[in-house]
Formats: sequence, structure tokens, C-alpha cells
Amino acid sequence: MNNVTLSNILWALSPDNGFAIYNAVSSESEYNGNVIYEDNSKKPTWAQVQSGQVPEQWKVIRSERDIKLGSCDWTRLDDVPITPEKKTEWETYRQALRDITTQPDPFNITWPTPPE
Repeated sequence: MNNVTLSNILWALSPDNGFAIYNAVSSESEYNGNVIYEDNSKKPTWAQVQSGQVPEQWKVIRSERDIKLGSCDWTRLDDVPITPEKKTEWETYRQALRDITTQPDPFNITWPTPPE
């Protein structure tokens, strides 16, 4: 997991406790060696960190989705010169983007393809 994600998870699990991440972390042994807390008794367990990955990944997915939605906001304007059929295609695409969070696995997202 990248250090930004790890940092977000650690902050959510133990707010207001100082910590440092000294290297990449992808295993429990790396977590134990590379993450240091000012008060080690407040350091979350590796299991807690792993359970925090799914909610954090959903934040990433929502952010990507919002960017994709924003990039096609222009299709919603009344004065856009596109056919009604094309407008419907864009509406379908935008709805598929909004429904992206109904997929079961945030680490294996199938993104819809935008209309041409």
C-alpha cells in the first residue's frame, strides 16, 4: 500500500497521535519496522490497518469517479449541440459512474466506457 493511504488509515484509527512512516509498507514485518509512534501503545495493529484499506480505497474510487463525472458535465448543458441519442448515451454513462460504488470490490473496479 502506498504511504498516503497508510497515513490516512493510521490517522483515522488513531487521530492526534504522532507517527512516522520511514519506508514502504506491504507486510506486517515492514509495518512493525517502518512505522513508529510517539506512544507505541497507541499504534494500531496490522490487522486494523488492513481492515482500513477497503474504506480508503473507496475514497480513491469516488475521487476518480468524481473527476470522470466532472469531465463530462458539459453534456448536461442545454445549448450543447449533440443529438438526443448521444445525450442519452452520456446520461447512461454518467449513471454508470454514479453506480460504481455498488460494485463489490474497490480493488477491482470495472469502469464504464464513455461515449465517442
